[in-house]
Amino acid sequence: MTPTVRISQFGEYLSRHVVDVFGTVLSLPSQLSEKSEVTPVSARVSGSVGFAGESVAGTVYIHFSEPFARRATAAMLGLTVAEITSKAEVNGAVGEVANLLMGGLKAWLGQAGVPCAMSTPAIIRGTAYTIEPMPDVERETLAFECGDEFVVVEVHVQLTQA
Repeated sequence: MTPTVRISQFGEYLSRHVVDVFGTVLSLPSQLSEKSEVTPVSARVSGSVGFAGESVAGTVYIHFSEPFARRATAAMLGLTVAEITSKAEVNGAVGEVANLLMGGLKAWLGQAGVPCAMSTPAIIRGTAYTIEPMPDVERETLAFECGDEFVVVEVHVQLTQA
């Protein structure tokens, strides 16, 4: 019998893992927000990493406002925000944070008996976009407070019987 996981368990794991990644990699304290829905109103940068295995498939997304993505990039690289001069630097940092989140999730799934592989990160930029899951895909959305900024993490998951 294949071990099973539920969508709520993805959210429980990510609620801890995001705080750890932000504290360790970015040296930015964060906490799970009480707010159930936070929609960035400015330009944003989103990183995504897909995953798939015999009994699971999905994607993890992390959404930053553009200014906060620059600040997080500076923190990750040990630079000032003024020293961040290209979108490529920001894309790389946001992609790496998405990759770290998915790497932890991949390890957690493996320990739960649900192994999977993961894709390379992809970046989405813009001001007016939404990401909607397919009808048979479940979504868990979490908002995190980082000082006066919010970061939104989504996981879209399709669980199947192996």
